[in-house]
Amino acid sequence: MGVMERLSTLIRANINDMLDQAEDPEVMLNQILRDMESEIGKARSQVADMMAQEKIFQDDLKAEQDKSSHMEQRAEQYVSQANDAMAREALKRKSDSDANISVLQQQVNAQSEMVSRLRSQLDTLQQKYQDALSNRDTLLARHHRAQAQRQITRTMSNLDVTDYGSDLSRMENRIRSEEAHASAEVELNSDTASGGSSSMFDDNERSAQIDQQLADLKSRMGMSGTSGSTSGSGSTIGSDTRNLGKNQGQ
Repeated sequence: MGVMERLSTLIRANINDMLDQAEDPEVMLNQILRDMESEIGKARSQVADMMAQEKIFQDDLKAEQDKSSHMEQRAEQYVSQANDAMAREALKRKSDSDANISVLQQQVNAQSEMVSRLRSQLDTLQQKYQDALSNRDTLLARHHRAQAQRQITRTMSNLDVTDYGSDLSRMENRIRSEEAHASAEVELNSDTASGGSSSMFDDNERSAQIDQQLADLKSRMGMSGTSGSTSGSGSTIGSDTRNLGKNQGQ
């Protein structure tokens, strides 16, 4: 393949590709319908011209047939008058008319056949136009569905190529961290607002628990007294300590 031929092929390929991308099916369908309507108008005009020509041929044929019949009657009339010369002239004219009738008949037949074929083609074209007109909405709906499907496919393809899972996981962890910090700040603010009353309450509650444990211990040891017993025991221990000191002095 020569350089010029390759260049020509490349140019045609690029042009065709640009045309394919620029084509809008909806616009193209409307243009096709307009073109078909225009062609139907032209075809109808041509068929009308052919039908008019056929009518002229038929009128010419009828005129020649009438002329031939008239010349035949004139020939018979001249024969009855024993006028052979005029009879021959009438028959000659009848022969000329018969020759013209043969030619005109062929023209009428050919014209009639052409008109029939053109009318059939016109009917077919009109039917195609009606079908295209009826199916335009269906075709446009199919076009729109195909466009939507292609868009979804492209989007899914892009999502498959780009992995957003790590980004989403990172954002989730960041939001969880923000939530944890916010909750901690709320808890700290609550503790600061309650202040010493909370600590005092905790100490009182702890002292009550210890008193209860002490009472339970004494109960298990069979000691009925509480504070008095505790004081008495303390006095006895102090007296014993003082007596021991005196004995050691003596």
